[in-house]
Amino acid sequence: MSFTGRPDAAMTLSRLSLDFQSLADAYANGAITPVSLIDEIYRRLAARAGDHVWTHVVGHDAARAAAQRIERARRAGASLPLYGIPFGVKDNIDAAGLPTTAGCPAFGYIAERSAPLVARLEAAGAILIGKQNMDHFATGLVGIRSLTGHCRNAFDERYIPGGSSSGSAVAVATGQAAFSIGSDTGGSGRVPAALNNVVGLKPTPGAIETEGMLYCNRSFDVPPVFALTVGDAGRVFDVLTKQDAQSATISSGSAHADARTAFRFGIPREDELRFFGDRDAEAHYRAVVGMLEDLGGEAIGVDYAPFAEAGGLVFGSALVAERWITYGEFAATHRDDVHPAVYDAIVAARKYDAADAFRALYRQHALRGRALRVFDDIDVLALPTAGTIYRCDEVERDPVSLNANMGYYTYFANPLGLAAISVPAGFTARNLPFGLSLVGPASSEKALLSLAARVERQVAGPLGATGLRNETLR
Repeated sequence: MSFTGRPDAAMTLSRLSLDFQSLADAYANGAITPVSLIDEIYRRLAARAGDHVWTHVVGHDAARAAAQRIERARRAGASLPLYGIPFGVKDNIDAAGLPTTAGCPAFGYIAERSAPLVARLEAAGAILIGKQNMDHFATGLVGIRSLTGHCRNAFDERYIPGGSSSGSAVAVATGQAAFSIGSDTGGSGRVPAALNNVVGLKPTPGAIETEGMLYCNRSFDVPPVFALTVGDAGRVFDVLTKQDAQSATISSGSAHADARTAFRFGIPREDELRFFGDRDAEAHYRAVVGMLEDLGGEAIGVDYAPFAEAGGLVFGSALVAERWITYGEFAATHRDDVHPAVYDAIVAARKYDAADAFRALYRQHALRGRALRVFDDIDVLALPTAGTIYRCDEVERDPVSLNANMGYYTYFANPLGLAAISVPAGFTARNLPFGLSLVGPASSEKALLSLAARVERQVAGPLGATGLRNETLR
């Protein structure tokens, strides 16, 4: 079997990689057109129709018509940085004419207009395929809290796919979309990326417009980008933030070392590392730390306490009341339509009052200051995206504490206003994907992308679960 990611004369559409460079090459040499690619995408969707990756799909004819429109626009000279690239969005983001259910059909409505981020991607030439499965009300990091059936881990169906943006990660990993947009409150754009061997870029809260997205915590929710490669995630980020796609500079306020040379990365002290009994994950993380040192990095032990405490605020303080604003009234009046673990998380808001909310905000502010001071001595945090992975049956028996364990290394980033990226970092001894999270100060996305690209090149692993290789690394 060939592992090339780029198309050639002998390659059939069924083996075409959806990384952006492969698609650009195929368009350039006439091997495909946007219309023929759309036909192939819908063939792939039909072949995996029972996988519960998608909740709602744009009609095939409508998607072909969209492809024809961008072909005409390209011929007319339009600049389309995402020309002919198929994508999906999590089912808590509005797309005109499609239902938005947030994983709960009884809650759903038909969107009258698309979220601005969807419109911006389509204006750049990307082609919307549909809406992707998710943990109910975006409350969970496990990916098996969907009321209509959950999607499967792309590598081993016994294991959780990660959530809450489960379908968004699995669609990219299995070649059903070139990129996806999810939502991230406490790790939903990073944990499923790690568990399915794709890139998950979580921008700084506020970097991408969130209108048209159902919120869990409006004060710090952010739409993440799932992609097969670091470069692909960066290009989508540039489109969504209206940045020059050719720019690779480190923005002000970002990590203060050039990721092309030496850098300092923070790791938790030994007594603050958590792998929840997973020795394979622990051994792999230590090997990844060694790889970063080989790349020119200096490992520095840091006090993880402010990060862990900030993460605990997401569900353990009055900050959870923000979920009540979006979902509380429905949960209170439709208990039978709400997943039990999700119901408990949402109604927990009722035990807090206004004074509790201010106390939580004061503590969040204080912890943000402590966390930022950590970056005086380091350029990035380098953490496991998840300290372990659980089987689906394990989570079903213990849905709350195991879900919380999945967020130990991710919950803190948004409350502290940080940027992060999960990049594939090889496979554990159980042959399960391992994701490395690089976390930096606000507006450090370019620096994180630069360092993540170095990790990507060093690992040189497969693209998602496709079996194809990233040819740009050769």
